[in-house]
Amino acid sequence: MKIRALLLILFFLTIASGASAGWIFVENSEGDRQTKYLQDNKMKFVAPDHIMIFDLDKNRIVFANPKEKNYWLGAPENFAAQARENIRNMDKMLEKQLAQVPVAQRENFKRAIVQQIKKQYNRQPPVLEVRSTDQSDKIAGYKVRKYEVLFNGQVRQEQWIAEDIRVNHDLNVERFGKMMRAFHAGSGRGSEDAALSSPRVTDLMKKGWPLRIVDYDEDGYPETDEVIRVEKKSLPSSTFDFIKKYRKMSMTELFGGR
Repeated sequence: MKIRALLLILFFLTIASGASAGWIFVENSEGDRQTKYLQDNKMKFVAPDHIMIFDLDKNRIVFANPKEKNYWLGAPENFAAQARENIRNMDKMLEKQLAQVPVAQRENFKRAIVQQIKKQYNRQPPVLEVRSTDQSDKIAGYKVRKYEVLFNGQVRQEQWIAEDIRVNHDLNVERFGKMMRAFHAGSGRGSEDAALSSPRVTDLMKKGWPLRIVDYDEDGYPETDEVIRVEKKSLPSSTFDFIKKYRKMSMTELFGGR
């Protein structure tokens, strides 16, 4: 009787602590099927043309290309540092990439591209606002509420959040946000990715999980990712292994150089 009582207590403690299963989110993204896996401070994102794995405890990111059978693995700070280095050496990189362009046109192409990239890299961060709305919907069987992210007064993202889906026990939201900020630091403090990885945006995950994300470009054109199936289950650790049969890429190859 005492053993049964002890087991019962342990069972309820396990539920209360939030330990146990991870999450699987199957999404439709503009006609493509994508899947996210969450568990033990890891997130794996699988799309038809790429795979990404975020390991918060080891502070590393894996990019894998299932078509070319290769991958890159490293810290987000390394990725950002190389991105900044590429900006500084943009002229040399473009010389290689534009080698097939006729000489008479090459310089004009290069000048226009460099100016555009450096303009975006050096621009000021947008004035960011995150606001809740009264709009609600039902997605994949869950009630969701719409939150809006505005840049300089213009709606640039909608997050439809299911407050019944709490991933805090499977993914440390604050550490994930910190990793995203380190990762996007190389794209310039005024970039949209940097703004969307700010604490005010990533902290929305503390309210619940977004089952629909609508991104708008500067002209208001929307692109939508929507979850079509949610599953909570214990995932084997091998789910988050990088593909060991793939060839390891250098940082130079990852960024398109040789």
